[in-house]
Amino acid sequence: MIPYLQIPPIVVFDYPLIHPFGILVATGILAGAALTVRRGVRLGLQEEMIKNMIFWSLLCGFLLSHILDVLVYQDHPTFLATLKAIADPRTGLSSMFGFAGAVLGLVLWCRHHKEPILPYADSLAYGLAVGWMFGRLGCTVAHDHPGERTTFFLGMDYPCPNAHCPNVPGEIIHTGAEFRRHDMGFYEVLIAGALAAFYWLAEHFYKPRLGFFVAAIATYYGPVRFALDFLRVKDIPSADPRFFNLTPAHYAAIVVTIVGLVLIVRVQKIPANPPAAVPNEASPEPSSPSDPAAPA
Repeated sequence: MIPYLQIPPIVVFDYPLIHPFGILVATGILAGAALTVRRGVRLGLQEEMIKNMIFWSLLCGFLLSHILDVLVYQDHPTFLATLKAIADPRTGLSSMFGFAGAVLGLVLWCRHHKEPILPYADSLAYGLAVGWMFGRLGCTVAHDHPGERTTFFLGMDYPCPNAHCPNVPGEIIHTGAEFRRHDMGFYEVLIAGALAAFYWLAEHFYKPRLGFFVAAIATYYGPVRFALDFLRVKDIPSADPRFFNLTPAHYAAIVVTIVGLVLIVRVQKIPANPPAAVPNEASPEPSSPSDPAAPA
């Protein structure tokens, strides 16, 4: 039902320099950052501080995503080969470890600057939904998260029986249900799009309290990702490792779900006040220890 897109990279001086994956991921980062800043300003945070937090969260998320992807998901024959893979950022990224790295970067940044964690976490979660959607669009056109063979109507029609198909010369769109597979990247586009729409409705009609968005994304994504990873491809040499028949992402999804449930309980204890006014940048008011937005 879903065609297999083969979007060629933009060639500069006979070198494939700009890939559609990179364009979509960059778009997601920019869109997500803009929404994060907007939510943070509504919560009374300073714009420059929000941007600084975004930078360090993204950097920490990228580093942890790449390093742990090499160590956990990849099997290299020697220690030197592992170090070479870590030194090459093109060898792989893990989304779950990336989320964990972004949270770690956020917490460390807030601790260093003595800033409250929850308003920044809520702002980052608000922007993440749209950023995640564009990032998974990049995965969709790169076809780097194949699933098992299927007849499901949302499956993607691969042009070959292999999970990772080489590009078919002269074709941009391929259709043909004989090699239909689940495409995990495409499924997450739909999941992230639904979350982004829910966020928009909540912001405009519900006026959510502080922490609502970060609690919602953790509680939503944990169970969904746990279910999705059962569809991931198993019959290829580079398939995700499994421990007791579960992938590393399965275990991470359990942790994310627990964190989301804890956050729901905490958010319910926060007064449902409207967002704070933007503080005076010349003399910002420090957070009160009794304030629910005080450092966690």
